[in-house]
Amino acid sequence: MKAGGLLLRLEGIDVDELSIGDAQAAVRDLAVVKGATARLEARVARRIAELDHGPVSDHLGRQGRTSRRAAERTERRAGLLGDTRLLDEALGAGKIDTEHADTVASAAGRLDNDQRQRLIDRDAELAELATSRTPEQFRFDVSKIVDEIRNDDGLTRDAQQRAAATFAMGVNKESGMYWFRGELCPEDANRFRKRIARRTNELLKRPEHAGKRRDQIDAAAIVDLVTSARSTTRATRSTTDAVIHIPYSLLVGHPTSATAEYSDGTPMSAAAARRHACDANIIPIVLGGDSMPMDVGRERRLATPEQRHALRAMYRTCAIDGCDTHFDLCHIHHLLEWDHDGFTDLDNLLPVCSFHHHKAHEGRWRLQLDSSTRQLTVTLPSGNAHSISLPDRVDENIRNRPAA
Repeated sequence: MKAGGLLLRLEGIDVDELSIGDAQAAVRDLAVVKGATARLEARVARRIAELDHGPVSDHLGRQGRTSRRAAERTERRAGLLGDTRLLDEALGAGKIDTEHADTVASAAGRLDNDQRQRLIDRDAELAELATSRTPEQFRFDVSKIVDEIRNDDGLTRDAQQRAAATFAMGVNKESGMYWFRGELCPEDANRFRKRIARRTNELLKRPEHAGKRRDQIDAAAIVDLVTSARSTTRATRSTTDAVIHIPYSLLVGHPTSATAEYSDGTPMSAAAARRHACDANIIPIVLGGDSMPMDVGRERRLATPEQRHALRAMYRTCAIDGCDTHFDLCHIHHLLEWDHDGFTDLDNLLPVCSFHHHKAHEGRWRLQLDSSTRQLTVTLPSGNAHSISLPDRVDENIRNRPAA
């Protein structure tokens, strides 16, 4: 059914009477309508460009009542979709989201003309990947493809990102509050983010911050770290370490499709990975190398730093299938609760976001982990299956394994 017919059907549904199956079907129909709308918007944007009546983003912003940034993003997407027929068709059919298309458009904008054409020539590969991957996973895939096209182990991208770092601040005239905006290269951003998270966790324990939102306490943490006005913690190696994840095959120079990454899932070039592995301020977690003892039984309740590193080597995000909350914002959950004689061993630990942590406890969701494969089965209180999944990095290793 075409998008117009789906829209008519959606307008006729009684939302208050939907079953879960009907609601899921409605979401799928909405994805098709949104994709078809985005595809048409891109065609209109390309027509505006052909008419040559000023910057396309100006027309999109004024007539579409959208911000300049959103209008410019739409203009870039339109140009990309005009050159990639299969991605364009996938978007129109609701098989991919605008985030997938924007990822390719952003990557194309950082390439020279010859390299951009080589990326566009991989339209079929890009469309196949986009239809089977989440936007976050697809960004990772596109980053690898761009490094292949440049054929320089990512050295160009590393240098460009570091050189392109920016910072700006100004005053919101309505509120009188200052705003900040900036972009950092992945390496610096990961150090920055971890320092803020660590300081925020310290401030959360203070009574003066009770009841505040996380973003409000993050703001106080930044002020502490920059001005040292209220900071009582001295910076040590443990506060500045970054954790990176390097497949063993990449580290020793073997041909591989695997990619190194920072702890928040941001891809890292091969050249940067090898440099970091030699850096005394970096803790390397070499996937496929020798392991260290990871089980502490009943000796302590909370997961050790080594256990957290080991779990992060398997999970980029919350362990619950479909949740994109990245690992550093997750709680480490005991499958058999500590108060019920559960052990603080890897076989009994999972990273889960705050929402799913509550579901596992107060929500009575049942989480069952196969310790030999890390396959997680999640069952709802009704007895219906929610999901069966592997850790994303384990799943990728299986899919990337050469056929026998």
